[in-house]
Amino acid sequence: MKKLIFILPLTLLALASCKKDYSCSCTDTDTVDGETETYSYAYKVEGATKKQAQAACNEATVTYMDGADTYKTKCDLSK
Repeated sequence: MKKLIFILPLTLLALASCKKDYSCSCTDTDTVDGETETYSYAYKVEGATKKQAQAACNEATVTYMDGADTYKTKCDLSK
């Protein structure tokens, strides 16, 4: 019984920190010559912790300007 008391918390901890598959939902907003177009897409982040998946989504969030034209990509972690 004592062994079970020690093994159970370790098992729960291992399950809580295991790597999973996540998804990033992204929206591209391009403003070219005063006209705005929006595109949505998602991509998988496989075999990552939640912190790693969030970092991957943050890495994909960018803004780029080329003269008066603006290109924005905003990504959020989703399940």
